[in-house]
Amino acid sequence: MSSTPAMSSTPAMSSTPAMSSTPAWGTTPVWGTTVGRYFTHLVEFNPVLELTRAIVLLAGCWGCFTEPILAAERPLKPNIIIMMADDMGIGDTSAYLGVRLNRAAAPIERTLRTPNLEKFARAGILFTDGYAPASMCSATRYSLLTGRFAHRAYLKYQGWLPHGPNTPMIQQGLTTLPEMLQASGYRTAGVGKYHVGVSFDDGEGQPADDFFFHDVDFTKPLLDGPTHHGFDEYFGVPGNTEDPLDTEPRVLIRDDRFIFTDRSRMKLIGMKKREGRILAAPDWDLRRLGPLYLQEAEAFIDRQSKKTDQPFFLYYVPNANHFQRNPNGDYAVPDEIAGTRIKGQSHYSDSVRAGDREDMILENDVVLGRLLDQLETTDDPRWAGHKLIENTLVIFTSDNGPNIGDNLGRNQQSGGLRGKKAKLWEGGIRVPFVVSWPAVLPGGKLNRSIVTLTDLYATFARIVGHSLTADEAQDSHDVFAYWQDAKKASESPDTRPRVFFCHLGPPYLNDALAIRQGPHKLIVDGGLAMPWAAWSADGSRGHCRPTILYDLANNLYEDGDKNSNSTSDVAEDLAATLLEIHNRGYARELELPLGPALIVRPGWHNLRNDVTGEIGFEFQLRAGSGERRVTHLGMFDDHDKDIASRPARAVPTERDRDQASRLASQNKNRQMSASHRLRLLRGNAGNDARPPIEIARCFVTAQNAGELRNTFRYIRLEKPVRLQQNVKYILLMSTEAADGDRFRDPASFDGLSPVIHPGVIVHRSLLIRGENLNAASGIPAFEDLNASYSRFRFPVGPTLLFDP
Repeated sequence: MSSTPAMSSTPAMSSTPAMSSTPAWGTTPVWGTTVGRYFTHLVEFNPVLELTRAIVLLAGCWGCFTEPILAAERPLKPNIIIMMADDMGIGDTSAYLGVRLNRAAAPIERTLRTPNLEKFARAGILFTDGYAPASMCSATRYSLLTGRFAHRAYLKYQGWLPHGPNTPMIQQGLTTLPEMLQASGYRTAGVGKYHVGVSFDDGEGQPADDFFFHDVDFTKPLLDGPTHHGFDEYFGVPGNTEDPLDTEPRVLIRDDRFIFTDRSRMKLIGMKKREGRILAAPDWDLRRLGPLYLQEAEAFIDRQSKKTDQPFFLYYVPNANHFQRNPNGDYAVPDEIAGTRIKGQSHYSDSVRAGDREDMILENDVVLGRLLDQLETTDDPRWAGHKLIENTLVIFTSDNGPNIGDNLGRNQQSGGLRGKKAKLWEGGIRVPFVVSWPAVLPGGKLNRSIVTLTDLYATFARIVGHSLTADEAQDSHDVFAYWQDAKKASESPDTRPRVFFCHLGPPYLNDALAIRQGPHKLIVDGGLAMPWAAWSADGSRGHCRPTILYDLANNLYEDGDKNSNSTSDVAEDLAATLLEIHNRGYARELELPLGPALIVRPGWHNLRNDVTGEIGFEFQLRAGSGERRVTHLGMFDDHDKDIASRPARAVPTERDRDQASRLASQNKNRQMSASHRLRLLRGNAGNDARPPIEIARCFVTAQNAGELRNTFRYIRLEKPVRLQQNVKYILLMSTEAADGDRFRDPASFDGLSPVIHPGVIVHRSLLIRGENLNAASGIPAFEDLNASYSRFRFPVGPTLLFDP
């Protein structure tokens, strides 16, 4: 088979004004008059300035309104560009120079000089509280692409992809952000570092599993990669390109194929223990990644500029400024990019010369300027008389905090915040975040509302008019209203909880989590996200145990590692919120209709049939939902071809993943093997310790299997029973080990959690052996865990129907 070069030289490109001197606040940004229509003072909401801005606009400032703009003419769906740098902190850009990260904080006095990003921030919205969902790269990318919290992926042992063959983090059954945009009519493209897992073909249709990928068949398409998760086209690399660690082939990928396929001409590279082990294209050169990525992004925008009926989404994720360890140093800095010199050109705001790492940040800054220039000078094919930039939503951010600095202390690269990459302090997760959409969002604003990269899924769905299903973006919050209204963002802060993952090394365990709600941030001990980990004996074993509470309004720099505040009411409330979000499997309100089914969706949990007794859960009606009548009791009926993903009490691994039921909406090939008793019991109000009272029962047998609706069988009660508010109920189903009828485990490893009726709250899962209700315990897991492990979880076994 003929081969194509893995890297081609980047064509000469005209120089950009990226290195021009920075204008004073309020002057016209470098990319032209269109963005200039927005008042570019970086201010918080001020009525006088808002009035001034309106007067300037009406006067036709910068020539923007030489022609009338009719709102109806603008396509409702904007183009969308996300540029996510690697390992970049708030102090790595002069966009934040002089900015107070909260009202009590001192202004940031020293940053790296990034003129294009600084100008972009003046024309757009600069966020002080923008967050990566994890302090490590892969977990963040998973969260951004799925709208799920970073710790929900299978990969919980390290917090980033293993160095060697791995199972892709995103299951193909999950709907991703680019898939959602595809369904909304977008052309989607990714350029750069994917890093959520790629499965290569070994030549026999199976995933390559040699640690150094020497079994890869380079002529075969990928088994699982970006184009399997919503990207119409992709150009880049699977992950990092660190020679001492990552072992993926150093060959670029276009769409679902390697662009160089001749193994006989490949070279073997690597450093230290990897020397001579890593496959690479013959012209592999880390310094050329950035220029090639820019070339691809510009070509994509150019192609889309000729399409009159299709918006585009560009996910631009360069490797810079991640470590690029190679024989020439820790960073592979290009001499120039797009005609602008890079090597040796970076400086701090005080004019002190910076180093190679900072040169790579400058590389990204030049790229951003180049892309904005292209948008500014290219006609919008969908909006006659306008440029692309006007109706393009552009976001610049980073996947986590800076990769250098003091692990435990404050860092200039973090904007003076404590910590860095791989830490849960603000320096590890609070990142640059700038948004611009000139046709819709007023520019020149400082925004103090909370936004995480997890929130982009739901926010984009709102913007493009997509209604989220219950299985989509389950931890993503729509924040668009806070982008539109600076006054709302300031006076009515977003207090919905956000969860952050991964703290490598002391003083917390690797799988520590943090939750922020309003000004309060709680770090909880390890062992909640992965109680099976090697260090779990030192962790909380499924309990949400507060470690330290920070009030970021008064302690922005997070002094202290542990304190007595962790036992305060605020800390306990936050811990309870985190436990519920973690255990139930989603954070956002799913906005389900009030239908008859108690279990709306069965989820993807592992199948099991390994206990004898009664399994079920304790629940009650949600306050304000009113009383409800129960007309049927029912139970889950697995499809005959379903199999467990692993033994029920085995420790989860990346190879044994939760999967959705086969043919979940079809009734054929489902049959009962044994007889089962279903019971509904009513508890007592208040502190009444009397045992629950049975209020309904029925039996399901192979001969009397009831009515099958999707994955559940239902038996009509002879007389409906009424459920009241403020009373706890217990729903149970009898089972015997290996009786042939399986239920779904209460705890998910990496699959979607079951979804329950919006008028019901589940308190805990239950296993009852014998008839002693007072001896109820949690359903056994892979080992003995804290009782909190069973809270807010339920097995998908017994269920019921309400009177519609």
